[in-house]
Amino acid sequence: MDDEKYTIDQRAYQMSRTSGLLAGAITAFIAFCAFQIFGFTIAETATWMFALALMAASGTFAAVYFVGRSSLRRQMPVT
Repeated sequence: MDDEKYTIDQRAYQMSRTSGLLAGAITAFIAFCAFQIFGFTIAETATWMFALALMAASGTFAAVYFVGRSSLRRQMPVT
């Protein structure tokens, strides 16, 4: 039982880590494009890129982890 729980937690962590990194990267790219189009300096752009990417990545990680873990546990066979 503990091995199954550990495996499910690992799958949920890996799934949420990948989703968080992808969301952060997409957010950073969009922020870079938007801030450069509107004429901000590179220092302002980098600051906002970092802040927005960090918020998007951490929020996505947390949401996917908790929802994914509960979904995977629901699929776990009852013994």
